[in-house]
Amino acid sequence: MAGIKAPIQDILAKLANLQVVNRDQQTVALYARVWNNQVQYEDQGKLYDFPKPAGFLQVISPATYQVIGQYYRNSDISFRIHLVHEFYDAGDGTFEQDLEIFDLRDAVIALLSGYTPTGCGPLNCMVETQDDVHTNIYHMMLDFVCNFTDSKGSPLDPDRNVYTPAVPPLTLEVDTTTGKGGGQMTQQTFLINNP
Repeated sequence: MAGIKAPIQDILAKLANLQVVNRDQQTVALYARVWNNQVQYEDQGKLYDFPKPAGFLQVISPATYQVIGQYYRNSDISFRIHLVHEFYDAGDGTFEQDLEIFDLRDAVIALLSGYTPTGCGPLNCMVETQDDVHTNIYHMMLDFVCNFTDSKGSPLDPDRNVYTPAVPPLTLEVDTTTGKGGGQMTQQTFLINNP
């Protein structure tokens, strides 16, 4: 059972395990955090210079839920991955052309497609948005869609401590006898003892 925090943490952990090559040609883990408009804030000098490549996770709002019973809620939900890549020059005469972002895109799609975070169905990349007006910082967005079931409104969610399923101590004793005639039961005794 899950609320929205669990799949967010699952996806961030999965992204953080992706090995990428940074600007210094070092193999490092992808910098993965929750989206807070970091690209614009960094450009305006309002935010630290975060490591790149980076993958930021945004839950697309609003999400429309349906109650499916016992106050469980269900929705098709979109997780947007903001891929941020720093690129200056390939050294081949194509100064403004950044094709390396597509290697990062391919790696993230391969990593997350079919992955099932807590409370979710398999992720599928359904929308891509390229950066058509970029400087040396390229910002691509990938929207992954899945079905999500939120249990936090249900009294059956164990974290709410509202409902505790009781399992009575039951024993079942079955006595049967068969008579003549091909295994027909002639007597049935079901006794439930509740010690």
